[in-house]
Amino acid sequence: MLKTREILRLKNEVGLSLREIAQACNCGKTTVSEILKRAEKAGITWPIEISDKQLMSLLYPPAETRKSPSEPDMEYVFHEMKKKNITLMLLWEEYKEKHPDGIMYTQFCDRYRKFKKDNKISLHKEHKAGEEMEVDWAGDTITYVDTHTGELKPAYLFVAVLPASSYPFVYAYGDTKIANWIDAHVRAYEYFGGVPKITIPDNTKTAVIKPDGVDPLLNKSYHEMARHYRTTIIPARAGKPKDKAADENMVGNVSRRIIAALRNRQFFSLHEINQAIAGELEKLINRPFQKMDGNRKTAFEKIDKPCLQPLPAKRYEYSDWKETKVAFNYHVEYEGFFYSVHYSYVNRPCSVRATSKTIEVYIGSERVAAHPRNYNPFKRYTTLEEHMPDEHKAVYGWSTERFLSWADKTGPNTREFIKRILESREYPVQSYRACMGIMRLCKSYPVEIMETASREALDKNTCSFKYFNIILKQVAVNYSKVKNDRIIKHENVRGNGAYAGGGIHA
Repeated sequence: MLKTREILRLKNEVGLSLREIAQACNCGKTTVSEILKRAEKAGITWPIEISDKQLMSLLYPPAETRKSPSEPDMEYVFHEMKKKNITLMLLWEEYKEKHPDGIMYTQFCDRYRKFKKDNKISLHKEHKAGEEMEVDWAGDTITYVDTHTGELKPAYLFVAVLPASSYPFVYAYGDTKIANWIDAHVRAYEYFGGVPKITIPDNTKTAVIKPDGVDPLLNKSYHEMARHYRTTIIPARAGKPKDKAADENMVGNVSRRIIAALRNRQFFSLHEINQAIAGELEKLINRPFQKMDGNRKTAFEKIDKPCLQPLPAKRYEYSDWKETKVAFNYHVEYEGFFYSVHYSYVNRPCSVRATSKTIEVYIGSERVAAHPRNYNPFKRYTTLEEHMPDEHKAVYGWSTERFLSWADKTGPNTREFIKRILESREYPVQSYRACMGIMRLCKSYPVEIMETASREALDKNTCSFKYFNIILKQVAVNYSKVKNDRIIKHENVRGNGAYAGGGIHA
């Protein structure tokens, strides 16, 4: 303060310049200038009749406390970011409208990243509300006792999750085949009460026939189900678990919160397991979040539920697809039953679509035949007259006369047996497949065996290729035994006299 007083004296009383005052007080010219400005601003004049403490407080008054800007509500920002078309820039602009003195956009983004890090929300991407559902099978299983066999069987848990709200669905099945895979999706959509725009599985064979980073080939039944529910299947990339990180995390939660919780209970059916799962699932979705308000159920009601697409009016009915070819008798086979198509499609590749009630046949994208599904094991052919050529003759030279002519070359018993097979069906063409099979067998067996087997099949009134094949093998075995037991007499074959003691007579 002594130096400050001297500076003010030399300026006001002596009238020295800034440079001269700085040299006299042994300080910088800038320091001199600053003190003189502060004295002028504080209204201090020479002579100074106040204490050093008062002088200090006038020259260096306490800094005005600046009001801290209002902090944004990052939990609100986090939930808003899940909504469609919402960006951080938009939310920052809305924040600045309410708080003009608030933080700038860069700081806003920094706080958002810090909020996610502090709450351990390491998302691969921002999940939009109602946009995605991630699905997978849990790695662990729950076992149950089969009441019929006493065998211990595994139950496989299907896990689906809406990642925006972390809302899960869990259901148990006896296997992981395509029928259960699709049924699980249908149940999940109904459980959520709506359908997301995108469904994300991994590259399991039930979902993806041929994985590809750009254009994967989907299972046909799975793709059809997705079209029915207006959702798009986008499989996760192979070896990229973060593509469906929410489901991977939920599988861990299901293992810890459901499978582990039920580890000491004994079950006797899948129904019992699913009842127990439903109870534990309810506990999981009502369990409060650790670092955020609410739980999975409230988050689902707030975030995902309003944005899901509505369920279709009709529930999807599972259909199985099979790639095959139209046989020479203009029928296609599905699970041991045969259905006709127009004879002009013989030898054409086709697709069979089977539901519990119908069988449809497609050539390319065109449906060329439709039949009620047949379950009668005693009448395996379903044939429509309009599919048959004129005079019930098969195409490409196959006919009743041709099969009878071939059988004549083998023998009368074979001809009579083939005739009976041809007459055993509503239309002879339905028996052509069996006749063709018998023709092939004739190449592997002698005529006498074929004739004997045909006679035995006629006596037993058997008109089936399957049972004829069994009879033929039995006849062949018996024929071989008789042939081996027959004693061969020839001058070059030695008798018992050629052996020691063999020729001794009493």
